[in-house]
Amino acid sequence: MFDSEWTHSIGAVVRNSLRMEESHFRPDLSNAEAVRLFKEYVELIEFETTSYCNRTCSFCPNSFIDRMSEQVTMPEPAWQAILQGLQEVGYSSTIVWSRYSEPLSERRIVERIREVRKAVPRSRICINSNGDFLNAEYLRELEDAGLDRLWVDIYFPDEEAYDLEAARSYHAKFLKRIDRTGDQLRVSPELVHRVDSDRVEIVTHVRNVAAMKALDLSDRGGLIQIARETIRDAPCYAPYKHLVIDWDGSIVICCQLRSDSPSHKQGVVGKIGVNGISLVDAYVRLAEWRLSLRTYGPKGGPCATCNVSEYNSDPITRTVSRRLTNIDSPLREVARVAMLPLLRKRSRF
Repeated sequence: MFDSEWTHSIGAVVRNSLRMEESHFRPDLSNAEAVRLFKEYVELIEFETTSYCNRTCSFCPNSFIDRMSEQVTMPEPAWQAILQGLQEVGYSSTIVWSRYSEPLSERRIVERIREVRKAVPRSRICINSNGDFLNAEYLRELEDAGLDRLWVDIYFPDEEAYDLEAARSYHAKFLKRIDRTGDQLRVSPELVHRVDSDRVEIVTHVRNVAAMKALDLSDRGGLIQIARETIRDAPCYAPYKHLVIDWDGSIVICCQLRSDSPSHKQGVVGKIGVNGISLVDAYVRLAEWRLSLRTYGPKGGPCATCNVSEYNSDPITRTVSRRLTNIDSPLREVARVAMLPLLRKRSRF
């Protein structure tokens, strides 16, 4: 019998391999073809519009890369290029403020949400936050602006033992600060609640480094030494469906990387809003990385030790991946036709 992990791996490998197109690997697409590719495949746009974070968590590169001493906002040409690009493609999937900054440290985010909602009314607008800047009034402003989902990680000190009593104490303080109630969803490996709101999906996770390790802590492209060590062999499908932009407009190949790390510089493919680079251009610029990550085999640069979404590596998954990523294979075309309804489904992050 195959276990659930293997079943998930083979399913992901089949679906993502069949969704690849030759256009994914070409840096010379016409604008019309680039827009089509973007509209069909991008499921998540992740960015940050401020450089600042008020925390230096041990499991985050902000523990040794300074994001606290100053607060710089995204250059206006970059922000306008994002808005214009969203409109150009009629984007209707997920947008999330996340990355290595604290999104709610920038109060302009309320107005930015309104701008995004106006530009692409059918998009799903999300924020990942540590919740430190949130209070009852701020939360109501976010609800009024058109936010769809707020994911709050409530961190407490690493030196404190992670147990249910401590987690509940920190969560109760948070609920009191925002003047809301919530329903418990689960208690292991960390405490999770859904907070009451009639307009926004609000989910909280109470965690410290012990809880993060239980969830298989990411090594952030080799930057975090306390994460599980691995040599990357599995394919990675993030650059096919995700687009990631840092606060200064830097386009990076995935959400694990950061443009302000010297060891990740090769994973920066340009700056949006600079020299006419548009949102659609940003996606096209990932072509070379998509090609290098499409199937099983050693990975280079910051991807070499990545432990995120490590799909099973065995003779079956490796053979399936190799066969189905061969764009000219007749077998691939037969499989694509047979699985067309599944291939058209899009994730809602």
